[in-house]
Amino acid sequence: MRTKHKFLFGAAAVALTSLGAVKAQAMSVQELAEAATPVANEYGLYPSVMIAQGILESSAGQSALAVNYNNIFGVKYTSGTPVYLPTQEFIDGQMQNVIEPFQSYGSVAEACVAQAQLLRGSFLYSGVWRENTSSYQDATAWLQGRYATDPNYAAKLNALIAEYGLTAYDGGGVAAPSTTSYATASSVSTPATSAYGLQSYTVKKGDTVYDIAAQYGVTMDAILAQNGLQATDHIMIGQVLQIPLAAASTAVSTAAPAVSRTYTVQSGDTLTSIASVYGLTADELAAMNGITGNIYPGQILSV
Repeated sequence: MRTKHKFLFGAAAVALTSLGAVKAQAMSVQELAEAATPVANEYGLYPSVMIAQGILESSAGQSALAVNYNNIFGVKYTSGTPVYLPTQEFIDGQMQNVIEPFQSYGSVAEACVAQAQLLRGSFLYSGVWRENTSSYQDATAWLQGRYATDPNYAAKLNALIAEYGLTAYDGGGVAAPSTTSYATASSVSTPATSAYGLQSYTVKKGDTVYDIAAQYGVTMDAILAQNGLQATDHIMIGQVLQIPLAAASTAVSTAAPAVSRTYTVQSGDTLTSIASVYGLTADELAAMNGITGNIYPGQILSV
């Protein structure tokens, strides 16, 4: 039976009158777990990591951002009306006080969904997806330096997970494949031949569309078109793809318009990290885009 932790976030609720009406309500680990666990499982993430992030980023539920705006993950402003609050960031190796705009949410559950969509919405965070990891520790290690600037971020998350026994919430496993596919998933499965010049292939851990196309001697565009996918869609472990035979792939690719594949650079990205996702080398990616120097967030690359 899963233990209900009695530790309360903000046991002594702090009145933050300068920031408006405060919700005088403490949050237990169990309450956070009940909001985060189903969302994390649905998106193929570790509930333990999501819960630990909520605890850490909200200062155990006592931060003004969490108390007033349900932003338990310290998410910066993306839409709606921004909330400007003081925070700390590692800048040039030093912890510095800064004022930053943050996101506001209607509930903790809404914040959990937004967090899951953030982590699943960029290849920058592909190292936290359960199908790409062997344990929650792989996920926390990937978050460090990408999600947070704190050089001890992974260690802090791991300590919280151990202290509160949060791995108990990871028992739900990876979410089953759905109509929305996630993630790049180098195992090779035996293809099953089907009618109409197609072969079925079940995606394995480490697979990319590029790898699968190379394995069968067809183009990526042919596979994408055959399965109704866009270049920006992600395949998921267990997903079954229909692979057009080499003879059929020409007809498929000529019948369907070529898919333009682009990637928008995220903070923390490198040419090497982006290239590895798309089965390219850093030099190939640089040559495709005429890059001779550094890349920058927001830059759109052809992949």
